[in-house]
Amino acid sequence: MGLGIKKLKIQSCSIRAFTRIDASFVVFAVLLLAAVGWVGIGAGRNEWQSSVCARHLTTLGQAFLAYAHDHDGALPPAMYDDGHTSNTWDTVIAGYLLPSTAPFSDKSSPLSADQEKQIAYLFQCPADHEPRWTGTPRSYSMPIYDINSAGWPPDVNSLGGLGLSLDRRTLRKARAAMPPELAKTIPSITTSMVPAPDDTALLVECVSSINVLWQSPCACIVSTENQFKANTFKVKDFHGGKMNYLMLDGHVETMLPVQSGGHLASGDQGVWTIRPGD
Repeated sequence: MGLGIKKLKIQSCSIRAFTRIDASFVVFAVLLLAAVGWVGIGAGRNEWQSSVCARHLTTLGQAFLAYAHDHDGALPPAMYDDGHTSNTWDTVIAGYLLPSTAPFSDKSSPLSADQEKQIAYLFQCPADHEPRWTGTPRSYSMPIYDINSAGWPPDVNSLGGLGLSLDRRTLRKARAAMPPELAKTIPSITTSMVPAPDDTALLVECVSSINVLWQSPCACIVSTENQFKANTFKVKDFHGGKMNYLMLDGHVETMLPVQSGGHLASGDQGVWTIRPGD
């Protein structure tokens, strides 16, 4: 009997010791799995947000091309202000994002407040949660074509982008270089001017507190340095540091900003310019 009790005590002590060691391993394993899971969740979230963003850009690209189809291949300017009329590229293509209610509905008609709310989400990347000073977030911008530095009209080797910024002074300069019969028309970049639409960015991501829907700041963008100006989160938390680029042919590429070239940046200008193969 005494021997049995002693044996039982020894077994009990062994079980208690094993439980402590096992618990340590279990805690370590749980923490490790949690860490791996957290990294996986973060990567999965980045991938999902980037994918939704790419779909938004694809839809916007279709609206651009529908506008161009209706205007002899002309793309809308990034920003236009002649002192009487002003608009930005998002206001111009907005009508092409709504379901058509009539076979010959006027896509250029101003949208109602309800219609604007209906399509506003298409202009925002889900990874862009930078607060705006006022208004609705817009996450995208057109690479600029600066008439004042690049001249007019563009040619196939132009270092300008697709986004015209047309204020009154720039309009006068462009019209002075146009044939007399066209001098009163609005200057535009047409799809036929672009030799490599699959390698020329129509829209790039631009995260900034002043990039607001229907407003001119950030409607066009100069370089990769202006793509990310967030104050509330870091670029590594935005698609893992990458950005989405909508090409003129309608497809979207995801890459590091440095891989895109960057208009007016040092070295090759990449997808930011009309010139092919740079």
